[in-house]
Amino acid sequence: MPSRLAKLVSHRPRLVLAVWVVVVLASVPFAARVGEVLTAQPNVPESSVPEQVRRILADDFRQSNDYSVILLSRSSDSRLGEPAFDRAYLRAVAAVEGIPGVTGVRDYRRSRGLQLVGDDGRYLLSLVGIRADTAIEAQETSEAIRTAVEQEPSLSFSLAGGPASVRELEEISERDTRRAELYGLPLSLVVLVFAFGALVASGLPLLVALVSITLSFAALYGLGQFMQFAVFTQSIVTMLGLATGIDYALLMVNRFREELRNGHAPKAAAELTARTSGKAVTFSGVTVLIALSALLVPPLAFIRSLGVGTIVVLGLSILVSTTALPALLALLGHRVNAVRITRREPGLRSRSFWRRRALLILRHPWAWALAGAGALVVLSIPALSMQVADPGARGLSPATDARKVVAALEGVGLEGLLKPIEILVDFGDGGFYNPSSQRRVSRLGRLLQEIPEVGAVNSAMAVENLPTLMLYQYYATPQVALNSELRDLVTTTVSEGGRYALVSVFPLGNLAPHQVAALRASVSEAIDQVGVKALVGGATIFEAEWTRLLYKSFPYAVALVYLGILVVLGLAFRSLLIPLKSILLNTLTVATAYGVITLIFQEGWLAGLFGVPGGLGYVDSSAPLFIFAIVFGLSMDYEVFLVARIYEAHRQGLSDRDAVVAAISATGGVITSAAAVMLVVFSSFIFSEVVLIKTLGLGLALAVLLDATLVRLALVPAMMFLAGRWNWWLPRPMARLADRVGLSHD
Repeated sequence: MPSRLAKLVSHRPRLVLAVWVVVVLASVPFAARVGEVLTAQPNVPESSVPEQVRRILADDFRQSNDYSVILLSRSSDSRLGEPAFDRAYLRAVAAVEGIPGVTGVRDYRRSRGLQLVGDDGRYLLSLVGIRADTAIEAQETSEAIRTAVEQEPSLSFSLAGGPASVRELEEISERDTRRAELYGLPLSLVVLVFAFGALVASGLPLLVALVSITLSFAALYGLGQFMQFAVFTQSIVTMLGLATGIDYALLMVNRFREELRNGHAPKAAAELTARTSGKAVTFSGVTVLIALSALLVPPLAFIRSLGVGTIVVLGLSILVSTTALPALLALLGHRVNAVRITRREPGLRSRSFWRRRALLILRHPWAWALAGAGALVVLSIPALSMQVADPGARGLSPATDARKVVAALEGVGLEGLLKPIEILVDFGDGGFYNPSSQRRVSRLGRLLQEIPEVGAVNSAMAVENLPTLMLYQYYATPQVALNSELRDLVTTTVSEGGRYALVSVFPLGNLAPHQVAALRASVSEAIDQVGVKALVGGATIFEAEWTRLLYKSFPYAVALVYLGILVVLGLAFRSLLIPLKSILLNTLTVATAYGVITLIFQEGWLAGLFGVPGGLGYVDSSAPLFIFAIVFGLSMDYEVFLVARIYEAHRQGLSDRDAVVAAISATGGVITSAAAVMLVVFSSFIFSEVVLIKTLGLGLALAVLLDATLVRLALVPAMMFLAGRWNWWLPRPMARLADRVGLSHD
């Protein structure tokens, strides 16, 4: 099949390109609408307790269509109580309350027991209620609130929480994508110009990347009619589309120019390129796809949607690189070297450089192997102390509205409002409206308030300045309660049928993972002491359950990737040692990335340089899985590029030493150029306002740098030279299987 496909794309280039042009033009309108299928709302399986709590709150409580956002009003030159501040604030509140869907603004004048004023009166927090039939409607209303308050110039406003933060995350994702394209593409072009020495050749990888991303966005929009994609899918697809699209095209263009230098006609050179490098790209892509399949293992739709997105862009990058690009090269011919910026044939100087480097490594293979592996192990050590958690709004830049609101809540001791624990006490047929049930809720509230990590507790029984006996009278029947002055409290804390009573626990400050575990245990103990049946959910429990499910499935994801790599590389190169060596070295590379992100984002080393002063105290729970899948996949790119050339040379009869030298001479420049492009692309995401994307950008950039230099161009050659003929040993059953399925890389 590769031979037939290579012949088709090289000998019928106009037909192939015409088909691609039609497909791309048809995809553009749909690609522009990819934002419509993105969501910032993660979820856990419906059978999980936090999801059961969320569903009961939505179905059985009277305010299931109610949302709330937090409005931060701040002044630099006046204080609350002064005419300038008060008049401006009241004008903003009046504008907000006039927006359809806004049910009211709860502020310092209307709150009970909530300290909403901070910083010596220079800012205050308001709770804005929104009633909407759908989450999209709530987001539109929050956007209208943002627009309304911006008309008041004498105060600065920040809006966060619920639908407002969802909308902000979507905007951040779009900005990250634009930044990557605005800076990543031009800087990648500079790297490619130095690599190829000609503008036309340099532009082809960028074209492949842009086409792959456009097609991917269109495909995601189509798939989005049946499933939702995480809001970060757009950023990660752009990141991988640029990196792999340029990477694969760079290899193809380099091989095509090499075949032209060897005297082949353009169509013959294109066919040879498609047959050789095209097959390497396909094998490389398959290994990357296997690695990315790790993202499909966790039972979390949010993570799986990101996995689908990465698999889509990877598959399309392979397809465009192995079909459209060879066809374009066949048409361009020697014009691929047009607009030269150097007199000397590009690539020749780098070949001699890498040949000298290969000979240096092979003179002292043991020294290079031990020193390289030792360096990776040392950098990996901090990963042993890694802790993971979901940072929530803390995972955003201090410049974002959500983070500003968190800082303001910290200032008034109300940070726990954003991460409540919601306890649904189930009284069954007996219901809440009897003294026995009410006494249990009251006792539970008192026990919860005594927990050190708890800042406040809210329930139907948490009413200040009201004697308990009078409270029982208010709750004599549902009708009495709903017609009393406690109506608003009842509608939020007691279900419509009276079966459930909601007790909300607000944690005290930002809790570390071990503190969350202690709090969960204390809450369970309090429930047991009272002797009630209860479901425990809410933001804090949701995040803990998310992390538990993610890492419960992590070993299975790792095993799937290891097994897939072992089979594919083993059959491709007729070797058992090569895939085992690849797994070992790629695991070391991933561990190194883990070690560095632990030092920076958890321990706070140099964290200020990355926009996270002091660090988080932990690593974002999603980052390790993504780094494992993407680094393991991209590392296989360089592995296949290099080992494929060693394998070709070995099949041609070269000695182990000469095969390694020839392979490094041919691919050293390509690998370093591809790595430089990936560094540019990944580094552009370090400037994201989302700590998760920052973490991925830094972790991936570092891993690619180490992999393309220390690992792929030092450790791999040294180890393959030392292994000698054992590189090509494969048990007979697997060898027969390789012959039968035709996967051997010949």
